[in-house]
Amino acid sequence: MKKFLLATSFVAVLNSFALDNPKTDFMQNSFKVSLSWLENKPKSSAKDFFILQYLENENLSYADAKKAYDMRNGRSSILDRAFNSKFNSKLSPEDRFCYNATLNELKTSSSKCIALGLSSLKKVSDLSKSDLDFFTSKLDPYPTQKKDFINIKNANISSILNSDLNYYLKLFFAVSDNYRYKNFNKNLSYEELNKISSHKDFEKFLRYIVFDKNLKNLQKSLFSLKANKSLSAYIEFLLGINAVNNEDFVSAKEFFEASLNNSYLRSDKDKALFWLYLLSEDKNYLYELSQSFDINIYTLYAKELLNLPVDNIIYNIEQKNTHSSYDIYDVFKWDTVTSDTKKNFDDEKMSKYYNIFTSKDTEPHLAFVLERFHKYKNQYYITPYREILNAYDINKQVLIYSIARQESRFIPSSVSFASAQGMMQIMPFLSKDIAAKLKEPYNIYNQFNPRKNIQYASFHLDSLNKQFDNNPLFVAYAYNGGAGYTRTQLKKGLFKDKNRFEPFLSMEMISFTETREYGKKVLTNYYIYNNYLNKENKISLSTILQNLVSPY
Repeated sequence: MKKFLLATSFVAVLNSFALDNPKTDFMQNSFKVSLSWLENKPKSSAKDFFILQYLENENLSYADAKKAYDMRNGRSSILDRAFNSKFNSKLSPEDRFCYNATLNELKTSSSKCIALGLSSLKKVSDLSKSDLDFFTSKLDPYPTQKKDFINIKNANISSILNSDLNYYLKLFFAVSDNYRYKNFNKNLSYEELNKISSHKDFEKFLRYIVFDKNLKNLQKSLFSLKANKSLSAYIEFLLGINAVNNEDFVSAKEFFEASLNNSYLRSDKDKALFWLYLLSEDKNYLYELSQSFDINIYTLYAKELLNLPVDNIIYNIEQKNTHSSYDIYDVFKWDTVTSDTKKNFDDEKMSKYYNIFTSKDTEPHLAFVLERFHKYKNQYYITPYREILNAYDINKQVLIYSIARQESRFIPSSVSFASAQGMMQIMPFLSKDIAAKLKEPYNIYNQFNPRKNIQYASFHLDSLNKQFDNNPLFVAYAYNGGAGYTRTQLKKGLFKDKNRFEPFLSMEMISFTETREYGKKVLTNYYIYNNYLNKENKISLSTILQNLVSPY
């Protein structure tokens, strides 16, 4: 036993040394991205991240920048912007003046300048009728833009819908909120809605309507749609939420039943089942939920209400506790692992990874592949990097673990398509700002180091906790969607009412899909991690849900 403890202690020392003394080339202070270095890397989101760093070199020639840009992994709006801002989008002083000109300045300008200055339909839709008339008369050289001006001025929305659905939707999405409320918020017939429902942008159209309380006429029009197999499970669910918001509970039940039947993902089925329970208070739905293998806010709540245990959470993984040669910082190696474990994941392959991920610092990697191997029937709530997290109070530890599990599954080398980095997936603009506030020298690659990444995330979370009263759900929304976005959402009146659908209805009314689902998952993690790590202050899920009250 003593020998085992000594061996384990030695491995811990090795892991700690590896953590702060990485061998990876880009983790060295002298590292700079070069074309030859990029050429040897496989196409991936990780490579796009390094291409972006290369494009930020000040003395970069167009030819070299183009070579790097052409190595990107498919389409990337971030790389497009970086490349174009450096080489392709240098406006002439005249064009820049037009883009930034006031209305009065545009009135004394050329047709070309007017076309540039009023290229935004949102801006055009807020013009007065007299201004619309004036500018329309100047746009003869630009017939397509002139057509937009005329249609916005006439506001004959029904005629546009009947004659050109694509153009109707273009205007609907492009105009200002006030114009949309005034001119689009009309009752639509079943025939008109049925026509729109066949369009590829129908889901986007629905999101605009359902999440905006100022579009009540359009919301009520949606009742004429009936549940059918041609609609996706998410659209059916969205229509159900709209029906609940407008107190048509019969339609809501039909839509949720259709969503349940059409859902492929277990988590989507669970969400529909839970809403059927909320509508009917029929405990049979709770019992069905309790049989789900997926761990989410709905299944956990069902088991709590039924006083049933959660039996597929694993907190600790048995490892060989030997030094691993796997480089936890190598973003390209991790890409290889994620690709390799997507399909044909058999016992032999799992055995290979048991022999690769043998040390404590590779515990997250082993947990990730185990979840895939078991097809997510087991959920791993591990607590890696205790030597770092123990420096924080227990509440901060719970919050960091809750967010890191959702962001990266604790993988230090994680890079998102948007260039978020590390365990806590911090965006470069944010880490740079935090470094300045901490008065530290900034090296973007240091964010792959768990110690530095957690330090910066902790600093950011301190700010978010102050803004959102230490509420884990609202902090999660802000961490994902931004503090400003979260305040805007809460100021819509969410998390204020105390009816039988709250806080679940408010949780479905967060307009951005990624942030909405992210918040639920982090809250799930928070409940589990708190009751595992904070044993002296365990809390029921019911209590957490009751405390979801907006500070705004």
